[in-house]
Amino acid sequence: MDDKETPEPVPDVAVSSPATPLALRAYVGPKDYDDLKKLNPPLHALVNFGWLEFIADPLFHGLKWLHSYIPNWGWAIVVLTLILNMLLFPLRITGYKTTLKMQRVAPEIKAIQERYKKYKLNDPRKAEMNKEVMAIYSREGINPVGGCIPQLLQLPIWYGLYRALQGTIELRHAPWFGWITDLSAKDPYYILPLLMGLSMYLVSKMTPTPAATDPQQQAMMKVMPLGMAALFMVIPYPSGLAVYILTSSVVGIGQQWYLNRSHPLPAPGKPARGKNGKKS
Repeated sequence: MDDKETPEPVPDVAVSSPATPLALRAYVGPKDYDDLKKLNPPLHALVNFGWLEFIADPLFHGLKWLHSYIPNWGWAIVVLTLILNMLLFPLRITGYKTTLKMQRVAPEIKAIQERYKKYKLNDPRKAEMNKEVMAIYSREGINPVGGCIPQLLQLPIWYGLYRALQGTIELRHAPWFGWITDLSAKDPYYILPLLMGLSMYLVSKMTPTPAATDPQQQAMMKVMPLGMAALFMVIPYPSGLAVYILTSSVVGIGQQWYLNRSHPLPAPGKPARGKNGKKS
């Protein structure tokens, strides 16, 4: 056996002629979406919106389009909020009508709950109670979660706007008015979170709840606006997000006032009637 060490292979490297120019391009600058796309289209992917990009990206482009007509990013957020709330208003109407139907069957639901109240939560007979309740909902064509759909749809919009505010350079240090000098930073005086919590509380007070709603659930709905305001004080969420939620809540007050006026809530056990006297 040969004791000599086998030399490691040396890769061949092809060196171009000194006459061949070597070009190198580098970009040192902010992650501006338009600049990156002009430089090299794939580079715009560096603006990362997270796992809800399919929501954050359209929101950002919608804001950019509005900003081309409205030079202030804060007012662009307000207008975007108005547009989205108008688009979601039919769902709010559907949810309100669901509440009217649930109010009509509230005495039946309450009677069933009273009949099974003596049983513990893990008792199999509680399942029978749920079956009876669902049978009434099915008979009346009620979707139990129908009234929550508008609120549930707002959650991904909130997160998408949060990512757009955090992930883009365009909104960094963008002022609105007064003390809001940076829509991507928190409100330094917590005025927006307080107004946001107050407006959300007013919406919850104006929104009718069926008589059969669990008292704990009713209490949670009243406390939630205060919790949201406290959350914005503890966590440095961007003030642009507070602008969206505040505007959305103010619009919600107007929409709920219109619904309460045009479709007044009936007394329990009576059919709901609209302003024209027809059943809902």
